[in-house]
Amino acid sequence: MGIQQFCTVVFLLDAGWRDWRRREISLTLTALFGAAGLLNSIIQGRDIKDFLIPAGIGLMFLTLGILSGGALGAGDGLLLLALGLASDTGEYLGTLLGGMFLAAVWSGVLLVVFRKGRKTEIPFVPFLLLGYIGGLLL
Repeated sequence: MGIQQFCTVVFLLDAGWRDWRRREISLTLTALFGAAGLLNSIIQGRDIKDFLIPAGIGLMFLTLGILSGGALGAGDGLLLLALGLASDTGEYLGTLLGGMFLAAVWSGVLLVVFRKGRKTEIPFVPFLLLGYIGGLLL
């Protein structure tokens, strides 16, 4: 595991813990992570589309969160934007799709086993963390 992956895991661990326990995401840490990811992408000389495409997807999620009246939290959208600046397209899509899949499975468990309602809120960042770690292990 490289330094970039290590920093991403630490960031997602902190953000996931905050999201799980307090239903909040640190905007300061998210902004710092995004800025560091953008700087790292520039220093590495990555192709601009390789970090703008994931950042654009993150921006789309942020916009959807605003338009949906908070169905997807603004913090989640900002975190996805920052993660997009720090990740290449394949890594980002794997993390996002893995996290969405795991969140959907957990939502199904909540609905069927625990008899929760459709409007039950779940934190999203812990599932992104699991999706990212899963991508590292594959």
